[in-house]
Amino acid sequence: MFSLESLEALLRAHGLLIMTPLAILEGPVVTVIAGYFARLGYLSLTGIFAVVMAVEVFGDLLFYSLGRWVIGADGKPPRWLIRLGLTQERLDKVVSSFARKSGRLLVLGKLTHSAGALVLTAAGMARMPLVPFLFYNIIAAIPKTLFLLAIGWLFGDILAEVNNWLLYASFIVLIVAGGVIVNWLKSKQ
Repeated sequence: MFSLESLEALLRAHGLLIMTPLAILEGPVVTVIAGYFARLGYLSLTGIFAVVMAVEVFGDLLFYSLGRWVIGADGKPPRWLIRLGLTQERLDKVVSSFARKSGRLLVLGKLTHSAGALVLTAAGMARMPLVPFLFYNIIAAIPKTLFLLAIGWLFGDILAEVNNWLLYASFIVLIVAGGVIVNWLKSKQ
């Protein structure tokens, strides 16, 4: 295995090259860790911000593409999603929701992190235009990235606990959002 000194030298020499593929796999956790490494002087804070933003947009485009060109390629939900409850009627409601309030839905999905993949995929299935999709995602990714970098910078010494805090906070937001959606759907019937 690597010694602490060799890991430090590796990070100093190739930090962003190492951080980029890791950020693609698990962006928020890697962003917090990268914020801590920036505080230690191993990585450039502006470089990390640029890489994380690029990776965020790339990942969002993957989910959008999944919804637009794979899952909802013909405008109809695939059979396996119909079995899970996404009927054509429900897909039409998703499409109309994105037509009316796409920006709010995308920003909320990005900031909650738990619902992000579903919202991004739904935006693709709803055929949301690409330019507004990118605009709202970048607008939401900037404060999210800055917040995660700040957590790493300030609290990097306790990274494991911060990861648990993010998980719990994200789970709570998902439960609250789910409750709001269920209540809203019940009120529409």
